[in-house]
Formats: sequence, structure tokens, C-alpha cells
Amino acid sequence: MFEAEIKFVAGPDFRLPEGTGAVVLVEDVYYDAEDGRLAAAGRELRLRREGGRTRLTAKAPPFDAATASKPEHETAVADAEAAAALLGMLGFQPVLAYAKRCRRARLRTDGLDVELTAVTVDFDPRLFVEIEHLAATREQALAALPAIRALAEGLGLAEECAEAYTDLARAAGLGTPPA
Repeated sequence: MFEAEIKFVAGPDFRLPEGTGAVVLVEDVYYDAEDGRLAAAGRELRLRREGGRTRLTAKAPPFDAATASKPEHETAVADAEAAAALLGMLGFQPVLAYAKRCRRARLRTDGLDVELTAVTVDFDPRLFVEIEHLAATREQALAALPAIRALAEGLGLAEECAEAYTDLARAAGLGTPPA
């Protein structure tokens, strides 16, 4: 899948549209090889726990540098501890962990199904709003970006943040960079 996503910095009074869910705690742990080859290649390997569910995600380098939108493959994991042990046996170690508090809404705009997520992270005081659409192809994902920007403008969101949470977390002093 190709995740067409733009992250915005929102003001403290920003509210999601109708259909907003409850706040959910999301715990992310990022893994890399000891030599840091995934990060060096612009790739990410993440184990995410959210609401009693766990997912393993592999992300390729961005296909759109301006938004950091990335191709990704994701699968459900039945046992988070076993998955972490398996990653360790394969030579991957945890290099970064952080928590996000997310509130989501789904809607349709310009023929696209999009998810809006209001996000706070435990290392940055700002409120972020992610608007994303999952597409089957790179071309479809790139074509979705103008619709995402138009929706954001209608919601009063103007300040894009192309930095990944992983980069923001490392800048805040979190994580252990690979050797």
C-alpha cells in the first residue's frame, strides 16, 4: 500500500469534524539492525500496540519528499512479545520508542476515503493532525495529495510538518541511534 499522508501542526483550539472517536494510546517501538542499515536506507520497521492490538509495519523510503509519504506493508500480530523476540532473533533491536495519543475521524472527500488523526506525542507540546489516504499505487497516492491539502485548508490547517515522528523524537533526545 501507498500511504498518502500529510501531517499538519494545528492550533490548540483545533477540533476534528463529526464522527470523532475516543482518545487512543498508541505505543510505537522502532527496530533496526545493529549497523543502522534500515535508517540509513530510509526504511522503518515498527511494532505498534494500540487498543489491545499489535501490528508490524515495514516502511520503504518516501515516494514524495515534500510530505514524507511512504509505501508500507503492515500485518496484524497475535503476540507482541513473541514478535519482539522474533525481531531480536533476526538481528533487529529496538532503537526508538514513544507514545502517541490519537483521536480519529474518517470521512470521504473528493472521492477519497481519508482518515484524520489528531495526535499528541509524549516528546513535543504541539498538536499534530495527520490526514491520510491509503492507495494501491504510487500514482494514486500522489494524486490524493492535492485533495488532502484542500481538505486541510477547509479545516483551517496550513502549517505542514514533513518531519517524521521518529526524526522529531530523535531531535528531542529519545532513542538510541544504531551503531
